Amino acid sequence: MSDPPDLVPFRARRAPEPLDPSNNADRFEMRLLLRPGDISEALRLRRRAYASQGHVPLVKDAEYRDSHDDYSSTAIFGAFDSGRLVASMRVCFSLPGDRLASLPCAPYYPALAAIAANAPNGLIEVSRLAIEPGLGNTSYRATLYGFMVRAALAAARAAGVSRIIVATRPDWVATYKHLLSFEQVGEPALYPPGDMPITLLVGNLEDAAKRAWMRNRFFRVTDDDIAHMRRVLGPVLHPMKSALAAASKR
Repeated sequence: MSDPPDLVPFRARRAPEPLDPSNNADRFEMRLLLRPGDISEALRLRRRAYASQGHVPLVKDAEYRDSHDDYSSTAIFGAFDSGRLVASMRVCFSLPGDRLASLPCAPYYPALAAIAANAPNGLIEVSRLAIEPGLGNTSYRATLYGFMVRAALAAARAAGVSRIIVATRPDWVATYKHLLSFEQVGEPALYPPGDMPITLLVGNLEDAAKRAWMRNRFFRVTDDDIAHMRRVLGPVLHPMKSALAAASKR
């Protein structure tokens, strides 16, 4: 997961305060991107965000993509404010039986195999979170980032997986541990773009939900959130689960 460098980590500034009127996550709309043009727009935003952090060169109208963006088990989300794309995020599903092939992080973190062996309902990997670099308001960006994290938790709950995997910068590890009870998987690795060590974290969905309720209401996922995300993810989850069910009968 790519973290905006101009945000002070939550462990230093606290998570967005839900009672602060400026931190209104209801202003954002999360969409599953399915049309090629919409996905391309999100991947161009990703390129701009990574370039602003110095990870990749800025090339006008260029995308930043890899092969996992095209997998049928991948969901690319866009966050919109008044119809404008302001952030994007990738969620990759590994349901029972696919042996981690659908998770981009798997080749870089050998310790993940042991986690997967104890995740009977599968895993999801959340990565490539990118916020439009032209958005300079720190409070706005913090609220948007929190909105994306909460959407990722809702996606995991909607899919019914056992664990959620997050790839993040080392200086954000304490934040995820404190707010959501995430734990580190192995050692940091040069996860692409590969110019800085990235830490892989794993969260148990039940533990994360309990910690979110205790620590900060901003990250609480409701039953309505889960039901909505289940509808949103239908175009990805239904074909994937049908294919796995068919394969198990062979």
